[in-house]
Amino acid sequence: MKTGAPRGLVPLFVLIVLSLSACAANKGVVKPGYPEELENWTRTVKVFEGFETRLYFSATYKSPSFRESYIDRYVEGYGLGETYRSALIERETEQGAGYNEFFFTAYTPVDEWNDFEKKESIWRLYLEDDTGARLAPVSITKLDSSDAVLREFFPYFDLWSSAYIVKFPKYAPAGAEPIPGPDTAFMRLIVTGVIGKGQLEWRLK
Repeated sequence: MKTGAPRGLVPLFVLIVLSLSACAANKGVVKPGYPEELENWTRTVKVFEGFETRLYFSATYKSPSFRESYIDRYVEGYGLGETYRSALIERETEQGAGYNEFFFTAYTPVDEWNDFEKKESIWRLYLEDDTGARLAPVSITKLDSSDAVLREFFPYFDLWSSAYIVKFPKYAPAGAEPIPGPDTAFMRLIVTGVIGKGQLEWRLK
């Protein structure tokens, strides 16, 4: 007595498997969408003085993959053409090559404490890597709180927070290698002041 699948079904099964494999190969690796990139590159920390919250701080590192995803989302959302996409790519590539850039939001229970853009701010920001190199900001710019586009792209920017862009140099004063470099394991954004201290870490390897 013969057992097993009917003779015609085996070739059909093999054909289906090969077809699905070919489709998977053609699709390749699917890039993460903007929400995934935003989550991957965003960190949050609460700074306490005793048992009191003094600062609620969230930051997104504008990595190359984040910038690429941001451009895709922006161009798609506004129905822009390739000319505009090329201009955005040129701008973001230039910014990424020159600076380590973070978008961040800050909430403080006292409005006067939310003053990161001021030279005499009660807060200090630093960027560190796993070698101990520490960078001070080149600039900190406060953004328009009424900008609806910012809230669309950074949903954690709520009505009680202020938003900023901070730029750090790519190189330490005596450094020959960029920060981060190909061997950098992690970076830390340090926020510190007389009323508290916190840090956010991005693992790169």
